Amino acid sequence: MPSPQLRVRLIYPRFRKFLEGHARLQPLIQKHQVGNYTMPPPLGLPLLAALTPPDVEVQLTDDNIGQPIDWDEEVDAVAISFFTPQAARAYEIADAFRARGVRVILGGIHPTCCPEEALGHADAVCVGEGEPVWGEILSDLRAGTLRSIYRPTGEYDLAQMPVPRREIFAGKEYSWSAHLVLVTRGCPVRCTGCPIPLKEGLDIRYRPVEKVIEDIESMPYKQFYIIDDTVMLPNKRRIQKYLLSLMERTAGRGLSIFLASTMMMDPDPEFYRKLKAGGTSSMYTVFGFDRLSRRLMSADCTAAEWQAGIDLVRMNEDAGIHFFGSFGIGTEDQDPGVFDRILQFTDEARIDLAEFYIETPFPGTPFGMELEKQGRILHRNYDLWNTGNVVFKPKNFTEDELLQGFLSLWEQFYDGKDENRTLRTFEGVASRPV
Repeated sequence: MPSPQLRVRLIYPRFRKFLEGHARLQPLIQKHQVGNYTMPPPLGLPLLAALTPPDVEVQLTDDNIGQPIDWDEEVDAVAISFFTPQAARAYEIADAFRARGVRVILGGIHPTCCPEEALGHADAVCVGEGEPVWGEILSDLRAGTLRSIYRPTGEYDLAQMPVPRREIFAGKEYSWSAHLVLVTRGCPVRCTGCPIPLKEGLDIRYRPVEKVIEDIESMPYKQFYIIDDTVMLPNKRRIQKYLLSLMERTAGRGLSIFLASTMMMDPDPEFYRKLKAGGTSSMYTVFGFDRLSRRLMSADCTAAEWQAGIDLVRMNEDAGIHFFGSFGIGTEDQDPGVFDRILQFTDEARIDLAEFYIETPFPGTPFGMELEKQGRILHRNYDLWNTGNVVFKPKNFTEDELLQGFLSLWEQFYDGKDENRTLRTFEGVASRPV
């Protein structure tokens, strides 16, 4: 006798975009297309959908683009994946479904970092990667024996990763059309403010190049965003060999590829020419985690360090790769002079496109735990933990100094900027926000 069919509703909760609520920045957002995109959810949910057996019906509601939630839908379970800025909304959704007798499963970065908190709103919490335990969760759901915590016993082998079921996004409107592609998991760098190692571990795991190409070829698109910044780590021979072998396979396909990085980049111009040949069009680069970018924003940055930073920007641009800088402010080693230093650096490096974010003490990170220990967390209104608000007591700023400096950075950087220059990074991958 066949097992009864299960119906599972996946939900991606809405969250406040990091410039949302800052009214004085709205004209800038509209003109330069920054901070206001609607993107498909991360690949966690479509990967779980791909691992779901055929006798289980699974569909997605993307609350983040305003898709209505059917609170009275007859489903066996609701599974919600979320990160910290979505936590309040995720718990609201979870509580509403549980009140109706629907079982709720929570997973993602925030539940991984705060499992006991999440368990107050769920029947089951997945801690860590979901793929290794998803089948077990579904089996237990069917049997009525859900456990409170599911935790993988080992790291997930990316060679076993299926092509994500992106068709669950069908019929949903997004202004960003560069489709996410996952190539690695894990990071050994231990940046103090980053929660990724908590969920994915400290060892870099590689998705086989052949599997990545299979994923790309499964989609009728030309624009892709490889979100794993570990692929740009310098002095890691295996990483560079992997990335360049991938670029050899993507070359000649007419692709436009976004890569992500920190300022821990290879100082060899030839490396960027090879990336360009592989289809790389833009480099999204986060400042504030690695040593060089922290030095660039510090008062005692040396002339050699300053020039090294400029050289890395220009190596990308000279190779035809648009450089998109993302600058973090409010770290323990910064002072109020950081705002002028950032503007000076972007001017001298001739950076056309940038964003600015406020350091946020995400739960479970070394930075978050240290500030919690010191009593410097201002509140747990997670809606505001989106890197666009001050949620802790800064060391070398007043709270208002940090917030006003953040807003001023946006205004001063884009003052007089030609939007045709800033928008070149997004040609073909994003529609203008309305």
